[in-house]
Amino acid sequence: MAEAKPKVLLTGATGYIAGQLLLAFRERYDLRLLDVRNEDGSGQRVEGVEVVDLLSDTDADLEPLFDWADVVVHCGHLKPEGDDLASLYEGERRNLDMMHRVYRLSMENGANRVVAASTNQAAKWYEQPYYAGLKDRVSPEDYPRPNNFYGWAKAAWEPLGFLYACGSLGRKLEVVQIRIVVPRQIDADDFVDELPERYVRELAGYISERDMQQLFCKSVETPDIEDEHGVPFHIFYGVSDNARKFWSITNARKVIGYAPQDDSEAIFAEDVVRLLHRRKNPD
Repeated sequence: MAEAKPKVLLTGATGYIAGQLLLAFRERYDLRLLDVRNEDGSGQRVEGVEVVDLLSDTDADLEPLFDWADVVVHCGHLKPEGDDLASLYEGERRNLDMMHRVYRLSMENGANRVVAASTNQAAKWYEQPYYAGLKDRVSPEDYPRPNNFYGWAKAAWEPLGFLYACGSLGRKLEVVQIRIVVPRQIDADDFVDELPERYVRELAGYISERDMQQLFCKSVETPDIEDEHGVPFHIFYGVSDNARKFWSITNARKVIGYAPQDDSEAIFAEDVVRLLHRRKNPD
Protein backbone atom coordinates (compact mmCIF):
# COMPACT_ATOMS: atom_id res chain seq x y z
CA MET A 1 0.00 0.00 0.00
CA ALA A 2 1.41 3.37 -1.01
CA GLU A 3 2.36 5.70 1.81
CA ALA A 4 0.06 8.69 2.12
CA LYS A 5 1.48 11.95 0.84
CA PRO A 6 1.93 14.80 3.33
CA LYS A 7 -0.95 17.26 3.26
CA VAL A 8 0.53 20.67 2.50
CA LEU A 9 -1.32 23.99 2.54
CA LEU A 10 0.52 26.55 0.39
CA THR A 11 -0.34 30.22 0.93
CA GLY A 12 0.56 32.96 -1.53
CA ALA A 13 0.28 30.26 -4.18
CA THR A 14 0.27 32.63 -7.18
CA GLY A 15 3.39 34.50 -6.04
CA TYR A 16 6.96 34.38 -7.29
CA ILE A 17 8.44 32.02 -4.67
CA ALA A 18 5.47 29.66 -4.77
CA GLY A 19 5.86 29.56 -8.53
CA GLN A 20 9.32 28.05 -8.10
CA LEU A 21 8.02 25.45 -5.66
CA LEU A 22 4.81 24.32 -7.35
CA LEU A 23 6.21 21.72 -9.75
CA ALA A 24 7.96 19.81 -6.95
CA PHE A 25 5.08 20.30 -4.51
CA ARG A 26 2.47 18.99 -6.95
CA GLU A 27 4.52 15.82 -7.41
CA ARG A 28 5.27 15.16 -3.75
CA TYR A 29 2.29 16.36 -1.73
CA ASP A 30 -1.45 16.29 -1.32
CA LEU A 31 -1.64 20.00 -1.99
CA ARG A 32 -4.10 22.81 -1.43
CA LEU A 33 -3.33 26.27 -2.78
CA LEU A 34 -4.49 29.56 -1.24
CA ASP A 35 -4.22 33.14 -2.42
CA VAL A 36 -6.30 36.30 -2.73
CA ARG A 37 -6.34 35.81 -6.53
CA ASN A 38 -6.02 32.89 -8.92
CA GLU A 39 -3.63 34.47 -11.44
CA ASP A 40 0.13 34.90 -11.18
CA GLY A 41 2.06 38.11 -11.81
CA SER A 42 1.96 37.59 -15.58
CA GLY A 43 -1.81 37.11 -15.58
CA GLN A 44 -1.67 33.33 -16.06
CA ARG A 45 -4.24 31.32 -14.15
CA VAL A 46 -2.75 28.99 -11.54
CA GLU A 47 -4.63 25.71 -11.47
CA GLY A 48 -6.30 24.72 -8.22
CA VAL A 49 -6.08 27.99 -6.26
CA GLU A 50 -8.75 28.59 -3.62
CA VAL A 51 -9.39 32.32 -3.25
CA VAL A 52 -8.95 33.10 0.46
CA ASP A 53 -7.95 36.20 2.44
CA LEU A 54 -5.89 35.25 5.48
CA LEU A 55 -6.42 38.69 7.01
CA SER A 56 -10.14 39.30 6.55
CA ASP A 57 -11.79 35.87 6.30
CA THR A 58 -13.27 34.56 9.53
CA ASP A 59 -11.71 31.87 11.69
CA ALA A 60 -14.70 29.67 10.93
CA ASP A 61 -13.91 29.91 7.21
CA LEU A 62 -10.18 29.23 7.67
CA GLU A 63 -10.10 26.60 10.41
CA PRO A 64 -11.07 23.64 8.15
CA LEU A 65 -8.08 24.40 5.91
CA PHE A 66 -5.60 24.39 8.79
CA ASP A 67 -7.26 21.36 10.35
CA TRP A 68 -6.79 19.47 7.07
CA ALA A 69 -3.09 20.29 6.71
CA ASP A 70 -0.05 18.49 8.09
CA VAL A 71 2.24 21.36 7.08
CA VAL A 72 1.57 24.98 6.11
CA VAL A 73 4.06 26.57 3.73
CA HIS A 74 3.52 30.31 4.04
CA CYS A 75 4.54 32.36 1.01
CA GLY A 76 1.83 34.99 1.35
CA HIS A 77 2.83 38.64 1.24
CA LEU A 78 0.82 41.84 1.03
CA LYS A 79 2.60 44.66 -0.80
CA PRO A 80 2.36 48.02 1.04
CA GLU A 81 0.21 50.55 -0.79
CA GLY A 82 2.68 53.45 -0.58
CA ASP A 83 6.37 54.15 -0.08
CA ASP A 84 6.18 56.68 2.76
CA LEU A 85 7.16 55.53 6.24
CA ALA A 86 3.59 55.23 7.53
CA SER A 87 2.46 53.16 4.54
CA LEU A 88 5.50 50.91 4.69
CA TYR A 89 5.04 50.29 8.40
CA GLU A 90 1.30 49.66 8.16
CA GLY A 91 1.71 47.38 5.16
CA GLU A 92 4.40 45.27 6.74
CA ARG A 93 2.58 45.23 10.06
CA ARG A 94 -0.31 43.58 8.22
CA ASN A 95 2.12 40.95 6.94
CA LEU A 96 3.20 40.33 10.52
CA ASP A 97 -0.46 40.01 11.52
CA MET A 98 -0.97 37.51 8.69
CA MET A 99 2.01 35.44 9.84
CA HIS A 100 0.63 35.44 13.38
CA ARG A 101 -2.72 34.23 12.14
CA VAL A 102 -1.04 31.39 10.25
CA TYR A 103 0.81 30.36 13.43
CA ARG A 104 -2.29 30.58 15.60
CA LEU A 105 -4.62 28.74 13.25
CA SER A 106 -1.99 26.06 12.71
CA MET A 107 -1.48 25.49 16.43
CA GLU A 108 -5.19 25.54 17.25
CA ASN A 109 -6.08 23.12 14.47
CA GLY A 110 -4.42 20.13 12.82
CA ALA A 111 -1.24 21.49 11.24
CA ASN A 112 1.98 20.29 12.87
CA ARG A 113 4.49 22.52 11.11
CA VAL A 114 4.80 25.94 9.48
CA VAL A 115 7.53 26.58 6.91
CA ALA A 116 7.70 30.28 6.06
CA ALA A 117 9.34 32.02 3.11
CA SER A 118 11.36 34.72 4.84
CA THR A 119 14.24 36.84 3.56
CA ASN A 120 17.86 37.73 4.24
CA GLN A 121 16.54 41.27 4.67
CA ALA A 122 15.85 40.27 8.28
CA ALA A 123 19.60 40.74 8.72
CA LYS A 124 20.45 42.88 5.70
CA TRP A 125 22.41 45.47 7.68
CA TYR A 126 25.27 42.94 7.95
CA GLU A 127 26.00 43.56 4.28
CA GLN A 128 27.55 46.89 5.27
CA PRO A 129 30.47 45.34 7.19
CA TYR A 130 30.63 42.67 4.47
CA TYR A 131 31.21 45.29 1.78
CA ALA A 132 33.76 46.97 4.05
CA GLY A 133 35.70 43.71 4.46
CA LEU A 134 34.91 43.51 8.18
CA LYS A 135 32.63 40.43 8.19
CA ASP A 136 33.03 37.25 6.16
CA ARG A 137 29.96 35.24 7.13
CA VAL A 138 26.54 35.77 8.72
CA SER A 139 24.79 32.95 10.58
CA PRO A 140 21.13 32.43 11.49
CA GLU A 141 22.33 32.75 15.09
CA ASP A 142 23.52 36.33 14.53
CA TYR A 143 21.19 38.94 15.98
CA PRO A 144 18.61 40.10 13.39
CA ARG A 145 19.53 43.49 11.97
CA PRO A 146 17.06 44.65 9.30
CA ASN A 147 17.53 48.00 7.62
CA ASN A 148 14.03 48.40 6.14
CA PHE A 149 10.43 47.72 7.16
CA TYR A 150 10.18 44.64 4.93
CA GLY A 151 13.11 43.07 6.76
CA TRP A 152 11.80 44.24 10.13
CA ALA A 153 8.51 42.39 9.62
CA LYS A 154 10.29 39.19 8.53
CA ALA A 155 12.66 39.46 11.50
CA ALA A 156 9.63 39.81 13.78
CA TRP A 157 8.18 36.59 12.34
CA GLU A 158 11.06 34.67 13.90
CA PRO A 159 10.74 35.26 17.67
CA LEU A 160 6.98 35.09 17.21
CA GLY A 161 7.49 31.66 15.66
CA PHE A 162 9.76 30.62 18.51
CA LEU A 163 7.02 31.57 20.94
CA TYR A 164 4.68 29.12 19.22
CA ALA A 165 7.40 26.47 18.93
CA CYS A 166 8.57 26.45 22.55
CA GLY A 167 5.23 25.20 23.88
CA SER A 168 4.35 28.05 26.22
CA LEU A 169 1.10 28.74 24.31
CA GLY A 170 -0.03 25.13 24.17
CA ARG A 171 1.34 22.32 22.04
CA LYS A 172 4.67 22.85 20.30
CA LEU A 173 4.17 24.08 16.74
CA GLU A 174 7.12 23.15 14.52
CA VAL A 175 8.45 26.27 12.78
CA VAL A 176 11.03 26.78 10.03
CA GLN A 177 11.89 30.21 8.67
CA ILE A 178 13.78 30.25 5.35
CA ARG A 179 15.68 33.48 4.70
CA ILE A 180 15.83 33.50 0.89
CA VAL A 181 18.57 35.69 -0.61
CA VAL A 182 18.76 35.82 -4.45
CA PRO A 183 16.06 33.54 -5.94
CA ARG A 184 16.52 34.66 -9.55
CA GLN A 185 18.85 34.53 -12.51
CA ILE A 186 21.62 37.11 -12.27
CA ASP A 187 21.96 39.44 -15.25
CA ALA A 188 25.60 40.48 -15.27
CA ASP A 189 24.86 43.43 -17.55
CA ASP A 190 23.03 45.07 -14.64
CA PHE A 191 26.37 45.30 -12.79
CA VAL A 192 28.76 46.49 -15.50
CA ASP A 193 28.90 50.01 -14.06
CA GLU A 194 28.64 48.91 -10.41
CA LEU A 195 31.40 48.26 -7.91
CA PRO A 196 32.56 44.62 -8.19
CA GLU A 197 31.31 43.73 -4.71
CA ARG A 198 27.73 44.44 -5.79
CA TYR A 199 27.95 41.64 -8.35
CA VAL A 200 29.81 39.42 -5.89
CA ARG A 201 26.96 39.88 -3.42
CA GLU A 202 24.51 38.48 -5.99
CA LEU A 203 26.77 35.51 -6.65
CA ALA A 204 27.07 34.90 -2.91
CA GLY A 205 23.32 34.88 -2.35
CA TYR A 206 22.13 33.01 -5.43
CA ILE A 207 19.79 30.03 -5.01
CA SER A 208 18.77 27.92 -8.00
CA GLU A 209 15.20 26.72 -8.45
CA ARG A 210 16.09 23.09 -7.78
CA ASP A 211 18.00 24.01 -4.62
CA MET A 212 15.06 26.13 -3.49
CA GLN A 213 12.74 23.17 -4.03
CA GLN A 214 15.06 20.85 -2.14
CA LEU A 215 15.41 23.25 0.80
CA PHE A 216 11.65 23.68 1.16
CA CYS A 217 10.86 20.00 0.63
CA LYS A 218 13.40 18.90 3.24
CA SER A 219 11.99 21.53 5.61
CA VAL A 220 8.53 20.03 5.06
CA GLU A 221 9.53 16.37 5.24
CA THR A 222 12.31 15.99 7.85
CA PRO A 223 10.58 14.15 10.71
CA ASP A 224 12.49 15.55 13.69
CA ILE A 225 13.57 19.20 13.73
CA GLU A 226 13.89 19.72 17.49
CA ASP A 227 17.01 21.62 18.53
CA GLU A 228 19.31 20.65 21.40
CA HIS A 229 16.77 22.12 23.83
CA GLY A 230 13.84 20.20 22.43
CA VAL A 231 12.36 23.21 20.59
CA PRO A 232 11.28 22.53 16.97
CA PHE A 233 12.38 25.89 15.58
CA HIS A 234 15.03 26.79 12.98
CA ILE A 235 16.09 29.59 10.68
CA PHE A 236 17.78 28.50 7.43
CA TYR A 237 19.40 30.68 4.79
CA GLY A 238 18.17 30.07 1.26
CA VAL A 239 21.34 29.98 -0.85
CA SER A 240 22.96 27.43 -3.12
CA ASP A 241 26.40 25.93 -2.47
CA ASN A 242 28.09 29.07 -3.77
CA ALA A 243 31.86 29.38 -3.56
CA ARG A 244 31.44 33.01 -2.46
CA LYS A 245 28.53 32.49 -0.06
CA PHE A 246 28.31 34.96 2.80
CA TRP A 247 25.22 33.41 4.43
CA SER A 248 25.83 30.21 6.39
CA ILE A 249 23.88 27.05 5.50
CA THR A 250 25.70 24.85 8.03
CA ASN A 251 22.63 24.34 10.21
CA ALA A 252 20.42 23.47 7.22
CA ARG A 253 22.93 20.79 6.21
CA LYS A 254 22.95 19.40 9.75
CA VAL A 255 19.27 19.56 10.70
CA ILE A 256 17.47 18.63 7.46
CA GLY A 257 20.27 17.27 5.28
CA TYR A 258 20.18 20.15 2.80
CA ALA A 259 22.66 19.30 0.04
CA PRO A 260 22.52 22.05 -2.60
CA GLN A 261 23.59 21.01 -6.08
CA ASP A 262 24.44 24.33 -7.66
CA ASP A 263 27.17 26.97 -7.38
CA SER A 264 26.74 30.40 -8.92
CA GLU A 265 30.47 30.44 -9.73
CA ALA A 266 29.91 27.58 -12.19
CA ILE A 267 26.49 28.62 -13.48
CA PHE A 268 27.61 32.17 -14.30
CA ALA A 269 31.27 31.31 -15.04
CA GLU A 270 31.52 33.34 -18.27
CA ASP A 271 30.05 36.41 -16.61
CA VAL A 272 32.35 36.01 -13.60
CA VAL A 273 35.36 36.06 -15.92
CA ARG A 274 34.01 39.05 -17.86
CA LEU A 275 32.98 41.20 -14.88
CA LEU A 276 35.54 40.25 -12.25
CA HIS A 277 38.68 38.64 -13.62
CA ARG A 278 39.08 40.70 -16.78
CA ARG A 279 38.32 43.88 -14.87
CA LYS A 280 41.23 43.07 -12.55
CA ASN A 281 43.48 41.77 -15.32
CA PRO A 282 42.57 43.56 -18.58
CA ASP A 283 44.14 42.24 -21.79
